Amino acid sequence: MQIVPYGGVNEVGGNCFLLKSKNTRILLDFGRSFKQEGTYFEGFLLPRTHQGLKDFLEFDILPRIQGLYAQEFAIDNEISKPGIDACFLSHAHLDHFGNLNLLHKDIPVYMGETAATIIQSIQDTTRTRFRRPYIRQATDDYPSNVRTFRTGDVIQIPEFEVTPMHVDHSLPGSYAFIVEGNKEHKIGYTGDLRLHGWRKDLTRDFIEIGKKENLDALLIEGTNINENFDMNEKRVQEELSESIAKTDGLAIANYSLRDIDRFRSFYYSAKKNSRKLLINIKQAYLIQLLQEDPHLEIPRLDDPYIKIYKRPKRKYYRWEQNLFENYSMVESPGFDQTEYVFHCDFWNLTDLIDIQPQPKESTYFYSHGEPFDEEGLIDYNRMMEWIHHFRLDFKQYHASGHAPRSDLKRIVDEIQPQLVIPIHTEHPEMYREMVDIPILLPKRKKSISI
Repeated sequence: MQIVPYGGVNEVGGNCFLLKSKNTRILLDFGRSFKQEGTYFEGFLLPRTHQGLKDFLEFDILPRIQGLYAQEFAIDNEISKPGIDACFLSHAHLDHFGNLNLLHKDIPVYMGETAATIIQSIQDTTRTRFRRPYIRQATDDYPSNVRTFRTGDVIQIPEFEVTPMHVDHSLPGSYAFIVEGNKEHKIGYTGDLRLHGWRKDLTRDFIEIGKKENLDALLIEGTNINENFDMNEKRVQEELSESIAKTDGLAIANYSLRDIDRFRSFYYSAKKNSRKLLINIKQAYLIQLLQEDPHLEIPRLDDPYIKIYKRPKRKYYRWEQNLFENYSMVESPGFDQTEYVFHCDFWNLTDLIDIQPQPKESTYFYSHGEPFDEEGLIDYNRMMEWIHHFRLDFKQYHASGHAPRSDLKRIVDEIQPQLVIPIHTEHPEMYREMVDIPILLPKRKKSISI
């Protein structure tokens, strides 16, 4: 078995790993590399999508692999036959699936059922790059590109056997993989994971299976390898609830709309303080899809402690209108601010102009980590200008979606693979000082033999 990293090396995200045997090739994730793209493009200087993949290939942002891309993106006069036998997605974050819509139509894509739901919601409510869908619906003439799985399934691809294992992350439906090649070698691929969330038992399941498999190599993420912390989801919820109780005016919540754990935390904190969680329409659409999954314990949109804010605008999309027809809305920005916890992330700050939160009595709860790059710092500082303008109190409560250094060490020490390959980190060398197992620092496009 050979592993060729095309992304997720010396960077957080952009995961793309090619696994090769004699006659079969599969991909683990096909994510957007925001670091690579940001090196050459930003703001109004954007890749020319009308030029196909030309701009991306010029700067080595996308891998030059024969038969990987849809026919309209064909490179080097390639033939129409797909060059990859399958693609496996670990979870529905753009840095793991964001290039999915570029794939050749005959390449099957395997993902968890919940990931498929989340990606469908993104596809339905946003404009995808190249105007191409991530998930292609089945027709009478052609099947969908997506095959879904759950923990316990085993996917057989010629010369490969892939076993998905659920793990805990800031997004539901996240998976790690154990891949066996030619019944000779086994590798583990963690995707993104943690041990401090509500469902740390999922990650424990993966660790226990990994211990028994005698893995030849473990590709393990290391986003937080340079830091330790003790904040977990339980503490976030407790501290949120205590702070909301001390807020006399509007409680404003900035959290990722697809972070369902944080959605629950704000929901329960609001409910405990006899408030309602007032969410935006995009999150309502996602919750509407996810609430039909019996495996997820998620509050429903008809819950009396959940309301949907209908922000004023000239025209509404059909998917928005469907929500209006099925659920009651808070349509006026003049609602009683003491009754709500209002979801207002960075992209919806203009809602504050209409709502006019009570100055000095309202609190802005920022539930993200610290900015990790210059662009993120600029956005953060811009957000703080809004907070100062409206004279809001500011609180930050956050638990990372990624394991800290101590837990990463624990995972490696318990699984005991023959070789550790650090991925999804800007500091892969730190694994050498942390564990006694042999470490191989991967290089982009350089093949690793297992």
